[in-house]
Amino acid sequence: MSTLKQLGILNRDGMRACNEGRPGDALFQLTQADSLARSLNSPLHEAKVRNNMALVYQMSGKYAEARVSFRIAANRAVEGGGEDTGLYRAIMRNLDSLTVQAKEKAA
Repeated sequence: MSTLKQLGILNRDGMRACNEGRPGDALFQLTQADSLARSLNSPLHEAKVRNNMALVYQMSGKYAEARVSFRIAANRAVEGGGEDTGLYRAIMRNLDSLTVQAKEKAA
């Protein structure tokens, strides 16, 4: 099986685990996917995986970790395709949503 296919499977399985309420399993699989994306030197794949990792952190209430992952995702998306891409805009929307959610929790 190709590395790219493995990356896709890990990413999908990680998000499935997240949706099933298993954030630990999700982060384990997404961390493996992130490692594969970095080994492929694929900034866009890394951006997608890092965005998903951030969503899992956010759903788990780990806002600082989510913020870091969203920022890494945004930087990698810019490196891979620039700021005028749907992926970059989605990541930035997610980061904005996180900021609002974190402020609401703090209040």
